Amino acid sequence: MKILAIHAMTGASPEFIEREREIFARYAPPDMTVDIYKIPRGSQSIESHFDEYLGSIEVFKAVKDAEKKGYDGIIITCFANACVEPAREITHLPVIGSGMATMSVANLLGHNFGLILAKESSSYRHKEWAAKLGMAHKLVTIQRCDFSVLGLIQDPEATKRSFLEAARRAVDAGADVIFPGCFGLIGMADAVRDELPVPVVDPAGAALGVIETMVRLKVGQSKLAYPYPPEKRRDYDTGYEAPKQADGAPGCCF
Repeated sequence: MKILAIHAMTGASPEFIEREREIFARYAPPDMTVDIYKIPRGSQSIESHFDEYLGSIEVFKAVKDAEKKGYDGIIITCFANACVEPAREITHLPVIGSGMATMSVANLLGHNFGLILAKESSSYRHKEWAAKLGMAHKLVTIQRCDFSVLGLIQDPEATKRSFLEAARRAVDAGADVIFPGCFGLIGMADAVRDELPVPVVDPAGAALGVIETMVRLKVGQSKLAYPYPPEKRRDYDTGYEAPKQADGAPGCCF
């Protein structure tokens, strides 16, 4: 099983990519290979819809390239699921964002959940996704930490202390389950799990577990929900070509 993890931003350092590779390896089954791709052009980090859209064409190219190279599934690492919906439209491969996966797993573990954000991250995009997933009422609290998205691994101990303080506030606010609202905080769940009275969901583990399940079940996003875009002139090279279907049917995922 081959999975491609796409960074829809340009700011991930070589050190973070290597750490990400190690954390994916913790969760991957023996028959799974996870490759990591960082887009060459876009925003350094994603903290707005504007940041997301700047790198979208590069994400779409990576998705179509993944088809050609025989990947079985795609993870978009951004916790706010950057470009996930259009990416799902242009491929038959199952596509998941780490935020979608994390909220879905958290929903199985308690009656509600709390989200921990970096200090400058925008929360409205996470609220939007909770609503899209039918879980707006489950997101009972959002707590902020005293660190920045681009500086998450510069001082791991300070980051851990700040995360713990925010997580405890979330528990006090009624959260049954906790998760970081940034893919930069992968690995934090393992670091704090024994110090909190509630489950902590790791975005890397959740995304890998969900995409593995989709691939093994041979299912992906519905082409009724995410139909292929129609054939027409488009002035950007994304690698997408509308599939030819004689009967006009939307097609299946596999």
